Amino acid sequence: MIRLPLSRSVRLLGACLASLGCLLASCEKPSTSPGGAQAAPGSGTASAPAPPSPASAAATPTVPASSPEVAIRELTISAAASTRDVLEPLAAEFSREHAVKVKVNAGPSSGLATQILQGAPADLFLSANRDWANRVDKEGHAQARTDFLTNALVLVVPKGNRAEVHAPKDLLSDKVQRVALAGETVPAGQYADQALKKLELFDSLIESKKIVRGQDVRTTLSHVDRGEADAGIVYSTDLAAAPNVEEVFRFDPASHDEIVYVLVLLKGGAAKPDAKAFFEFLQSPAAAPAFEKAGFQRLNREPQPN
Repeated sequence: MIRLPLSRSVRLLGACLASLGCLLASCEKPSTSPGGAQAAPGSGTASAPAPPSPASAAATPTVPASSPEVAIRELTISAAASTRDVLEPLAAEFSREHAVKVKVNAGPSSGLATQILQGAPADLFLSANRDWANRVDKEGHAQARTDFLTNALVLVVPKGNRAEVHAPKDLLSDKVQRVALAGETVPAGQYADQALKKLELFDSLIESKKIVRGQDVRTTLSHVDRGEADAGIVYSTDLAAAPNVEEVFRFDPASHDEIVYVLVLLKGGAAKPDAKAFFEFLQSPAAAPAFEKAGFQRLNREPQPN
């Protein structure tokens, strides 16, 4: 048996004890997973997360990388400016029920008819007189038409009536500087001209340069509403759109041509089931209360196919 010096034996025993301490410390140190999560001491490596359950997978549907766009059906009605306020809610109602977008293109009947004759896209046309509907029809753009609505012609003034206008003859008064009428080719302007000529007032108003013209009946109304004209001639249905205007006189229907709004199904719209359905909807009992509330009268005349 080999005996080592005492000092060397002590050193060897210290080294063995140090090695044993390091080994025990390494066993107690937490391990780190590749993703950075630490396992609890003595538990080994961290366990992998569980796969999603079928229920959670179904709650998040997979969306295809590229899906075809759904085409939105559309149709356009070009309509006299005086019908805008009643047509827009009806168009919105029809749109909701038939999943189709209905655009109301409102303006002077003369301008709208010109657009149609020049090829502008439209499926229906609502003219404020027969003349412009006849022109569209004559050029071969109409599939079906009906005399649809009528209206009344009225003399209006700004609230307060500073020029003291109570009847058409008062338009000749020196207190009246400007009288607003719609354009000479616009139905409302044509009816107004006829009424003033019937009452033998038109020539005097022209000579005194009192007449100012609006692009359409709503522009004419705005001149009176803003106090830019002392009086104006518009449709009775327009008053609801002007809080600062009041009616002072209603013209006799015999003083001008019959006011007739003609509803036309254009040939472009005749190829669309939605346009034909809207043409029929506007004439239906479901739409009648909206027109009556706005002050229009229904003519209830049968559509005339071409």
